[in-house]
Amino acid sequence: MTSRQRIQAVLAGETPDRTPIFPKIAFSNTLACPDMTVLDYMTDPACMAKACIEAYRRFGWDGVSLHTDIGSEGMALGSVYQRPVSGPAELQKPLLATADEYQRIDIPDPLSTEPMKTVIQAVRLVKEQIGDEAYILAWTNGPLNVASQVLALDELLMTLLDEPETVHLLLERCTQVAITYARELIHAGADAIAFGHATASNNVISRSHYEEFALPYEKNLIAAIHQLGAKAVTHICGDIVPTVDLIAQNGSDIIDFDHVCDIKILRQKAPGKVFRGNIDPALLAMGTPDQIRAAVRELLKDVGKDPRFLLGSGCEIGLNTPLENLHVFVDAGKGYTG
Repeated sequence: MTSRQRIQAVLAGETPDRTPIFPKIAFSNTLACPDMTVLDYMTDPACMAKACIEAYRRFGWDGVSLHTDIGSEGMALGSVYQRPVSGPAELQKPLLATADEYQRIDIPDPLSTEPMKTVIQAVRLVKEQIGDEAYILAWTNGPLNVASQVLALDELLMTLLDEPETVHLLLERCTQVAITYARELIHAGADAIAFGHATASNNVISRSHYEEFALPYEKNLIAAIHQLGAKAVTHICGDIVPTVDLIAQNGSDIIDFDHVCDIKILRQKAPGKVFRGNIDPALLAMGTPDQIRAAVRELLKDVGKDPRFLLGSGCEIGLNTPLENLHVFVDAGKGYTG
């Protein structure tokens, strides 16, 4: 099987020749290109495509993941970010001072607006070069995440409690931003769209608030992705155990889960879903090869023979991760026989 076929088999409910290996990775693709800065990756589509392809080939995982960082939509909408040479963007001034300014959000044209334009062009380049063999995943952000890029998080959460109707109006706009961006990523060649939704984590909002302020908008985003012919991946950082049964209702094809979650519990609460996870990025960065092998074996032992699984990292692989550890992670996954 090719890498692409392997992941497609899992999504079709079939059994692949082995468990696909596909960590969460974006700007840390630059680990495969030591002469490339993170800023190069963020701002040059040729650099982004090169880093993604080099990482795919060098480490031997089954998918390619294209994204800048969590500030992508906020930057496109007019929030002010600082872009360091060697790390992700840092929010300096959000577009909105209060949620009732939501009408200031204009839906951008992703084909002419940075950093969306860079990622779309990079997806197109990757599709041209390795689209027949690799599964291509591109990222947007979930509506609450987009909201937190244009409005300070503490202001967003306070308004969620005090003026929920205003937050709903804001989220409607943010959902359209995510859908518009996803549409162009799919047209450029993405097989699937993942959306980050850390603001919807149980570590940030309650189960009832997830049900009111996240789930309906996730459903709308995922329905649009499916209508465009692509698959959808939900990525919510932190503890999703209290809400995974609700997440399973949003329609996504894959649910990412962080290292703090237990696959056995998630499957009990959301039977029949495809999950991807969840080796701790800190372990990949600072653990020994033996510790990494043991963690992969233990996870795959818990997964068992159920094919509805992709071996990945709990969240973004750190830029301080030794290359040897990534090779160990992949080799341990490929070598596991149960």
